[in-house]
This record gives sequence, structure tokens and C-alpha cells, in this order.
Amino acid sequence: MEEKKLLESLKAILKGDAKKKFKQTVELNINFTGVNVEGPQKINANVKLPKGRGKDVEIGFFADGDMNVRAKKISKYVLGKDEIEEYAKDRQKMKKFANECYTFVAQPDLMPVIGKSWGVVLGPRNKMPQPIPGNVDLEPIVKRLKDSVKVRTKKTPSLHVPVGTEEMSAEDLAENINAVVNEVMKVVTEENIRNMYVKTTMGKAVRIW
Repeated sequence: MEEKKLLESLKAILKGDAKKKFKQTVELNINFTGVNVEGPQKINANVKLPKGRGKDVEIGFFADGDMNVRAKKISKYVLGKDEIEEYAKDRQKMKKFANECYTFVAQPDLMPVIGKSWGVVLGPRNKMPQPIPGNVDLEPIVKRLKDSVKVRTKKTPSLHVPVGTEEMSAEDLAENINAVVNEVMKVVTEENIRNMYVKTTMGKAVRIW
């Protein structure tokens, strides 16, 4: 991908948009050709954006004991085992909790309980929790997850990935885009890329490939 064209395109979408009443996301759209998204070319990765997302997201916890106490210091979305089972009795309550968090982490010993009762809600949202040991420092994990994006092909040969916001510089957005593209290129080749576009939430798409 030509860096000069990428920067010019990003500057164009950042300049061309009238200011909205909310912070617009900048999105990278990639369309593929000759790719079997349900075979070996399926893409499913978490990519850490070197310049961050540009806005905060919530990380949810499923944890008991000491980990529960520490998690509550850095997140307002923390459920212990009893609460996990209580929420499981109300599908709408589970859905609301799932939708309010970008992703989740959990104590390993709670994974069977979560899988059995929450899998039907978290699975389709690609939000099944990442198991982490209860004795690790939670803050670096939360920081990494907040700066990461899910890059995943579903049923169609395309990707739609948030890479920042309109308040970020073109240079920072370009660095984030390159991180995503580099991850994608581990699975496909240049010949598999039909086109790529960048756009803001309400703006027009500009082709960069």
C-alpha cells in the first residue's frame, strides 16, 4: 500500500467531513477476492493498534475473590460466580451486559460456567472471554485490550475494522491501518485484495487500494 496515497486519503476524509455532535470513528474496509473465509484463509485476530483506538471502551470481568476486588477498581462491569448464574436467568439482562462491553476476561475456573450459561449470548457477538490467571496484574491486560481491535471475516469476504477516530492525526491513523493490514497479510496475499477504503462513521468512503 502506497503510504503517500494513504495519508492523502486520510487527510481528505478528516478535512471533508462537517463536524458531527459525536466523535466519529474512522473505519478501514477491506474487500477480498478468491478467498474462502470459512477455510484456511479465515481471519480471526486481535490487533493492537500502536496509536490506540482514540476513544475508551469497556472491558468486562467474570471473576471471584481477590481478582473480583481488583477488577472492580478498573471496571464497572464485574460479575462473580453467583451473579453470572443470576444473570443467566434473564436473557435480556445478559444481552444488555454483553452489549455494554467491548470484550471480556475471566478466571479460568469460571469458563465452564460462562460457556454453559452465557455462550449463547457471548458467542454470536464474538465476545467469549479471554481466560487469564487470577494472580496477574490486570491493568496492563486491560490497557492492551482497550487498544486492540477484533479483525474477523464472517460469512462475506470483507472486513470492517475501526482504526481510530476523527480527532486523531492522519499519521497516527495510517500507523494503525498498517498494523491491521500487516496482520491480514499473514493470511492472504496482495492478489486476494480486491480493494480497500477508509471512511468516517457518516462520511464517504475513499479508496486506498
